[in-house]
Amino acid sequence: MKGKISNIEEAKLFVQGATFLGTGGGGFPAEGLRVLGEALEAKGKIEWSDVDDIGDDEIAICTFLMGSTAPMTPEKEEEMKKLGLTEKKFKTNMMNAINEWEEYTGKHVDIVVPLEVGGSNLPAPMAVAAMMDKKIVDGDYAGRAIPEIFQISLQKEDVNLCPAVSFDKYGNVSIIKSAISLTIAERIGKYLSEVAFGSTAIAGFPITGKQLKRLLVRGTVSQAYRAGELIEEAKAKPKELPKLVKELGMKKIFQGTTIKKEWVDENGYYMGYHYLEGEGEYAGHELKMYFKNETHIVWIDGEYKVSSPDLICTIEPDTVVPLRNDDIVEGTKIAVYQKPCFPILKDERIKKYIDPQYFGFDIDYKEI
Repeated sequence: MKGKISNIEEAKLFVQGATFLGTGGGGFPAEGLRVLGEALEAKGKIEWSDVDDIGDDEIAICTFLMGSTAPMTPEKEEEMKKLGLTEKKFKTNMMNAINEWEEYTGKHVDIVVPLEVGGSNLPAPMAVAAMMDKKIVDGDYAGRAIPEIFQISLQKEDVNLCPAVSFDKYGNVSIIKSAISLTIAERIGKYLSEVAFGSTAIAGFPITGKQLKRLLVRGTVSQAYRAGELIEEAKAKPKELPKLVKELGMKKIFQGTTIKKEWVDENGYYMGYHYLEGEGEYAGHELKMYFKNETHIVWIDGEYKVSSPDLICTIEPDTVVPLRNDDIVEGTKIAVYQKPCFPILKDERIKKYIDPQYFGFDIDYKEI
């Protein structure tokens, strides 16, 4: 065992850290905490181990939520009522997706791996694994949150999503038997999430323990827990926030108030810009952030500052509460931090899908 969560207070720390490192996306923290609470009630603890401790022939599956994090609108709610999507019957749809995958393939899953870091997309797969008595390893496939499933370490060896299962909270189940590429698999998954008016749980990316040891972004579970501890310390002693920054290898690049927000909910993505006016030592300066579910590019005074694959993390400076992009509205105070990504994301086979040019900007990625 490398680490564990034993009670709801520790679960809160973990979700808090995962939300901060989720780069403005990564799912809803309340959902992550809810599922962790269920797992703790059922099993008493959630443990994770080092990936080197697993067997080479064991089977690992990845489960994650796919869809938009855009706020619900009255128009959407009305359309959902007309379609009969009023009762969310399945709260642990990741578990249902894994069960359906095992039934379809006839294979037993030994290990459950999160796709990414975030308030629910890191803790929820871990909670589901604990409830299903499956192994959890210290890592994920992105080291941050991502908007598209092909922006992950598995690209290094062309790992296929399929066969995969989609299971949404209303009980709609789909088998994705094959897809010609991860980009096409992404589109299929997004369409299924749009049908659910939010998100759907996916189970896929089957690999062996031997492959997992090569491709896992290691240490992210422990890092998220530690980040949560340091944020909690900073709430008691705001002057201690630099301790978090130093220990996690981060750097503060801006602090200010949101003066404008532009966004659309399009093709299963929550996209737009935040505009900030600087305060304190940043007074007289302006920041613009581009987000597609997660935050991907920052400009300060019109000059490119930092971008994906590196992490751009936001927190409310007075309360020291991590912020997601759907939390941010006009008037929200934000402190912005940058953090170097894990080295594997700089591999050209992965980076080309998450650098500024991929998102349509004529900007060359610059390492921080």
